[in-house]
Amino acid sequence: MEKVIPDTSVLINGALLRLIEAGEIRDCELIIPLAAVDELQAQASKGRDIGLRGLEEIKRIREVSGEKGIRIRFSGERPSLDDIRLARSGRIDALIRDVARAEGGVLYTSDYVQALVAEAEGIPVRYIEPYQRPEEPAYKRYLRPDVVNLYLRDGERPYAEVLRDGRLEVVMLNDESCSDELLNEVLEEVMAVARVKEDADIIMLRPETVVLEMDDYRIKVAKPPLSDKMEAMIQRSILRLVPESDVIEPIIRECSSGRRGVLVLNLDGVYSFPIAERVAVRLWEMGLDARIIGRARRVNSSAPYYGPLDGDLEKTLHLTLLSPPDYVIVDEAIDSRDLKLVKDARLAGVGVIAFKQSRSFEAAITSLMEVMSPPLLPRVIDTIILMKCSGVSETFHVSDSMKVPSGLSPESGIKYVIELTRAGETVYEIYEVNGRPIISNIKELREHIERIRRNVEEILRGSGAGNARLEALWLDKAVIRRVGRGRRGLRDLEKRIVEELGIAVEFRA
Repeated sequence: MEKVIPDTSVLINGALLRLIEAGEIRDCELIIPLAAVDELQAQASKGRDIGLRGLEEIKRIREVSGEKGIRIRFSGERPSLDDIRLARSGRIDALIRDVARAEGGVLYTSDYVQALVAEAEGIPVRYIEPYQRPEEPAYKRYLRPDVVNLYLRDGERPYAEVLRDGRLEVVMLNDESCSDELLNEVLEEVMAVARVKEDADIIMLRPETVVLEMDDYRIKVAKPPLSDKMEAMIQRSILRLVPESDVIEPIIRECSSGRRGVLVLNLDGVYSFPIAERVAVRLWEMGLDARIIGRARRVNSSAPYYGPLDGDLEKTLHLTLLSPPDYVIVDEAIDSRDLKLVKDARLAGVGVIAFKQSRSFEAAITSLMEVMSPPLLPRVIDTIILMKCSGVSETFHVSDSMKVPSGLSPESGIKYVIELTRAGETVYEIYEVNGRPIISNIKELREHIERIRRNVEEILRGSGAGNARLEALWLDKAVIRRVGRGRRGLRDLEKRIVEELGIAVEFRA
């Protein structure tokens, strides 16, 4: 006789009772885990509807089971208070799987994560759709036309990052907090899509999280124990919100001009794959062989796409380089391993376009320099594009020279300096001091030196050394001209400048 072991999900949503009433389950032994009953009782004692609903379902199942030739019994270990308290971390689900394993029966569940884990553990399982999926997913009720990123978290108000006047603003969408039921609905929809939708691209599928991309959206769902509460983030392709030419053309223009190492810094954290895909298509239209590599399992891309080979993108790159394309597009350079792929491809003579998320330009440059030495960086990256969700981009060309860095005194010495220029004007200088990267914004540098100048002149006016005048100034040094032979007050003046401004002082007669 077949043994059926239900978990709490099919008891709460009524799926098990519907199968029994429809005659799909009959002439079997129904084994209800005590862990499921005790969890439902604990929820009902707290006044939660899901607990009361689950207990009512068990009562109805007992009433109709005799007519269908179904024997009912309870089995398994009763959960402790700690088990019930940690139910959201998967403790109760584990006890239910233990019953299915011990009884040698089939686990019935509407929780796709539970089904995945059971299959991984070798337990026979039947997944039952928890509800009839609506035409529109649950999260789309919050997707106003201007929403770029949507955030849903159990017990907290939904909020979004919206595009206004060319920049992102955070707005609360309503006053009602997200419920556990809403987040579970989103999770079940995402899991169902991951299982059956042919054009869904799966990025990550784990018991505690799922990340997938479909219909110009990236959806990330996390649940305990990975996160303290269930939460979901939905990212929308900005190509739906801004003209494609504003986003794509700056990248294509650099490739057309012969640039071979293009780093696109994604400053607003937008969903970048649709942009990478469109760039690849445009390059193919121009007669250039462009191939995308990334960590997703994609089944529907408009351009050649390669995922990890044996779980390793480095192997994927090596395979790609057996027949070198004109450009390798790194969909999302997340960590140092991905940046190493960029370096390896460029050193192999292949053009690279890499998309990297970073809320800070300085942090992105620092991560680059952790992977490659300063003299190597301009050989790998010759163009940096700062991309924002509005489509507005800044483009910098990378070059190098040996010189005294801007703002430093000649005594600091000549250094290897990487220069980032925009429209022919140097905007950033990058160099190392004692092995530590210094990223100098030239405009801010000049403003800082001007503030130091005002402070030095104010100190001079109040010093009593009326014969002293500021002659030259750098970040690290001030040259003060003293008129005549008097040295009165110069020692106190030097001490004050050093202590208050942290720069050296040189007096000249």
